[in-house]
Amino acid sequence: MADGRSSASVVAVDPEKAARERDEAARALLRDSPLQTHLQYMTNGLELTVPFTLKVVAEAVAFSRAKEVADEVLRSAWHLADTVLNNFNPNSEISMIGRLPVGQKHTMSATLKSVITCCQHVFNSSRGVFDPATGPIIEALRAKVAEKASVSDEQMEKLFRVCNFPSSFSVDLEMGTIARKHEDARFDLGGVSKGYIVDYVVERLNAAGIVDVYFEWGGDCRASGTNARRTPWMVGIIRPPSMEQLRNPPKDPSYIRVLPLNDEALCTSGDYENLTEGSNKKLYTSIFDWKKKDLLEPVESELAQVSIKCYSAMYADALATASLIKRDIKKVRQMLEEWRHVRNRVTNYVTYTRQGERVARMFEIATDNAEIRKKRIAGSLPARVIVVGGGLAGLSAAIEATACGAQVILLEKEPRVGGNSAKATSGINGWGTRAQAEQDVYDSGKYFERDTHKSGLGGSTDPGLVRTLSVKSGDAISWLSSLGVPLTVLSQLGGHSRKRTHRAPDKADGTPVPIGFTIMQTLEQHVRTKLADRVTIMENTTVTSLLSKSRVRHDGAKQVRVYGVEVLQDEGVASRILADAVILATGG
Repeated sequence: MADGRSSASVVAVDPEKAARERDEAARALLRDSPLQTHLQYMTNGLELTVPFTLKVVAEAVAFSRAKEVADEVLRSAWHLADTVLNNFNPNSEISMIGRLPVGQKHTMSATLKSVITCCQHVFNSSRGVFDPATGPIIEALRAKVAEKASVSDEQMEKLFRVCNFPSSFSVDLEMGTIARKHEDARFDLGGVSKGYIVDYVVERLNAAGIVDVYFEWGGDCRASGTNARRTPWMVGIIRPPSMEQLRNPPKDPSYIRVLPLNDEALCTSGDYENLTEGSNKKLYTSIFDWKKKDLLEPVESELAQVSIKCYSAMYADALATASLIKRDIKKVRQMLEEWRHVRNRVTNYVTYTRQGERVARMFEIATDNAEIRKKRIAGSLPARVIVVGGGLAGLSAAIEATACGAQVILLEKEPRVGGNSAKATSGINGWGTRAQAEQDVYDSGKYFERDTHKSGLGGSTDPGLVRTLSVKSGDAISWLSSLGVPLTVLSQLGGHSRKRTHRAPDKADGTPVPIGFTIMQTLEQHVRTKLADRVTIMENTTVTSLLSKSRVRHDGAKQVRVYGVEVLQDEGVASRILADAVILATGG
């Protein structure tokens, strides 16, 4: 079940209908929410004519405080949206900038500076395709196609010439100032402002100690932590209306994909939003296409919708708009490739083309996404798996095996699990991680692999193993973080050309946190509490041999199948344990 949905910008034109829908959603929530120690507070409504939904999950003892903080953060967010970013408020900061005398500098507020910084970054990355200074062009073109105003070709050519970001505004991000370059210069920040508010709400709630949050405003959404079911927040991407449905879109559209949000945002841009019908009966969006020098039109054979999953809702919204304007999946992939290892990282995208209903997404090498994994194990019977060794590799294998439906027996010869992993102190190396992105550390597989090969004594490294270590390193750190290991501190140790060694932050009194012990303690607690019915841990149990059967194949090769182990327990009792598979995790 999806916790929310992402679509192109949503505006309520019927407040009474919107109120009824909110009431139905609230009643459905009450029906679906089971009794549990974690409670969910949900509030929704309209703000600046745009519907919003906020969900906050907290333990019962902290629920009242979470509700109070959530309401206060929302009040603060709406105040910012209205007084700084609202083009329809003549007294807002963005409106005031549109009336500045040409050349007069204005010192931007922190909020506006963040939004303008995002606009400039995406403008540069998209080669000018995304341009927040085209508002006057869009206004003139919409009036022209609807025949509400007479706009000459000379007037349009003038707007084309001057109404672009670099020709309209002088921006000094270092000094935090902005100035207009001509009388027609003004911003239309639209969805980027919406994305900023979404980021603001989630980040302020997280800073207040409220981790489990989902917030959506007009199709832009962001989530952190988990939902009331203690699973990742899930957001459905709606199927765009067909060309025949554009004038009367379905009231209950289906999903083309459902994505989990792991402290991420998801924003969507589509060619079916805010449409204007021209006198020629054609439909036009409110998005300007510099290539055609015209408003974007809904089409059958090019991209109709783009959804971007990113660390930031503001950047996701801007990049989704830029991608839609490009309309070519190859150009979109090329642009988004630059955003895979930066502070506001793109972690996935989904594009939709009506013709043949083509759906494309980001492809990651050496990854097994949830959809493929589910299909892969769907036809398998539940297995019994033995894991030999209770270190980091062993506990990781046990957790992953249970995720595939297996019952696991974990065998450890020592009195307690942990092994040498618990003694590790340096940290875990990985590239392409959230910690690197947030600290602006540029790293990649080629640097990681080069450093690893150089550190090998006499060139003794195995290229295949080094590549596996490299491409899986970021996933490993992300996986540990999802279990609650705080790998947020970066260090650059000997032999590394980048800061890529991940550690836990020091305690409040400055005492270093032993990272190996912390990891093992976290994983052991996860197994003993959340997987107690799926994993049996047998300590003081030594594996003395593997049980196997062999046969000679028709080509003469000998095939060996391991079906269990012989063990010797602490009291000297020998026994056999049978299984469908045995995983050896004994060599550290």
